[in-house]
Amino acid sequence: MRITGGTTVVLVLLGACAPDEDGDADEAAATDTGGDTGNSASSSPTTTSPADDDGSSATTAGTTMPTDDGEDDVDDSGPGDTTAGDDTTAGDDTTTGVSDRPGPDFREPGPHEVGTDDGEADLPGCAMGYTIFAPTDVADAPTVVLAHGFMGNRGSMAGRAEHLASWGLRVVTPDLCHATFFDPDHAQNGIDLVALVESLDLGPVAYAGYSAGGLAALLATAADAEAIALVGLDMVDNADLGANAAPDIAVPAADVVAEPAMCNTSGNGVAVFGAIAGADRLRVVDADHCDFQDPPDAFCATCSAPNSEQTPEDVQATLRGLVTAALVWHTGVDPTGAQWWTPGGPWYDTLFAEGRIVAP
Repeated sequence: MRITGGTTVVLVLLGACAPDEDGDADEAAATDTGGDTGNSASSSPTTTSPADDDGSSATTAGTTMPTDDGEDDVDDSGPGDTTAGDDTTAGDDTTTGVSDRPGPDFREPGPHEVGTDDGEADLPGCAMGYTIFAPTDVADAPTVVLAHGFMGNRGSMAGRAEHLASWGLRVVTPDLCHATFFDPDHAQNGIDLVALVESLDLGPVAYAGYSAGGLAALLATAADAEAIALVGLDMVDNADLGANAAPDIAVPAADVVAEPAMCNTSGNGVAVFGAIAGADRLRVVDADHCDFQDPPDAFCATCSAPNSEQTPEDVQATLRGLVTAALVWHTGVDPTGAQWWTPGGPWYDTLFAEGRIVAP
């Protein structure tokens, strides 16, 4: 299958609990045996969005949205409109997306209808099945290859894939070939990601990934000369593979992380992204390692932890917003995504003031 047009994002989520090279697990296993590619709906949290210039706001669908004059005026410009926010105030910076007026609320579903299609890539030593989630009205959407967790399958990423696609990204969710206790090969997973991109003619791409998948994404980014960005979702290093490759990465990078715990090896990915020049890192308060799956694995309870400050719905909303913002920003779909990652940006400042995000 050949996919052409647009920039590509390879979003790889290999998942929690990847074993060391000797086969022992650093973390508890998060196993998904269902193979379900369905989505898991979550309730909309009550959250405050950044106020517009006059400080007013309006509550819509459980989320307080910005307004100009007290009337409903949500900025719903699609992610394909890279001028979102550039006609609002004199303080706007459309290059970075950091402006006086908040851009779209990436926690909410985007404006695009999403369709799906299944396929299989014949890689060296691996027949990799995948599902494509794509906006039906965007011909040249950047592509996201969104892989599942360790000992899981692509079904555990279906919800996140659909959400990203609704904001104008084409999302490919593969079944990884080397993500089991019987065949744990992190380096080969990175090689396979580059091979998948070449097989489907997707490049240039941005790579991203969850847990051990974040490690594979990092290794693929370092190996792919055409890579344009890297996004980690609670990335976990193994045998210093990521630490050794990080200094070679010269593209925009961002890492969203959970609270340090056993299942993310005490947050060891934070230091790895710290070795990438200019990388952004944010921790979602009260997030645990399995919060990054959508829907979560049936056996991921071993990595779950009780919330003390945020509700599970609020944690999920913040994760959706940050991951979507990073990807639409670094692929050029919507520069206002920078507002979620840049101090002084209205979304960043609001989330920080509400205690939803902190520096890791």
